[in-house]
Formats: sequence, C-alpha cells, structure tokens
Amino acid sequence: MIKEVFEFKSQQPFYDKEKYGLKNNTVRHIDLNDRRYLDLIYWSRIGWRNGGIKIKIVCADDMKDFFTRDIRDISIYNNLMIITWNIKEA
Repeated sequence: MIKEVFEFKSQQPFYDKEKYGLKNNTVRHIDLNDRRYLDLIYWSRIGWRNGGIKIKIVCADDMKDFFTRDIRDISIYNNLMIITWNIKEA
C-alpha cells in the first residue's frame, strides 16, 4: 500500500522555520532502502499535484511537537529530494 502521510524529523532551528512558514520545504538524501522515498518517487511520477498526500514534521528535540501539511511538490535532483508543502495546517 502506498503511503499518504510521510513523517520526517527536523532539528532546531530548522524545525521552527518550517513550522511557522519561513521555510516550507525539506531537502533529503534519497535512500532507496527507505520505503518513504520509493512512495514519494511514485507520487511524483504519476503526475499528482497539490493535495492528497501529507508530510508530518516532528521536532527531533521534542518528539511531542509536530505539524502536518499538504505536500505541494516533490522535486528530485541528483540524489536529493526536495519536498515542498503548503504553509497552512493540513
């Protein structure tokens, strides 16, 4: 089953910038042994756009603090994945 909510951890101070809309993306090295990346590649290839899949960012320093947003775009460059989300809470 293809995932629709993708959870990632983020370190301070990036977490605050992401949560409050200053930075509305995350850049990750693609790990093909991690199912999240395979599913995100699938979503990016089927031509999906804006809505339907979400990202959950968890504060690595306080695992109880998190936010969820709709993914707006998935870009792949070399071995990097750039996941961009809408600023408003999902």
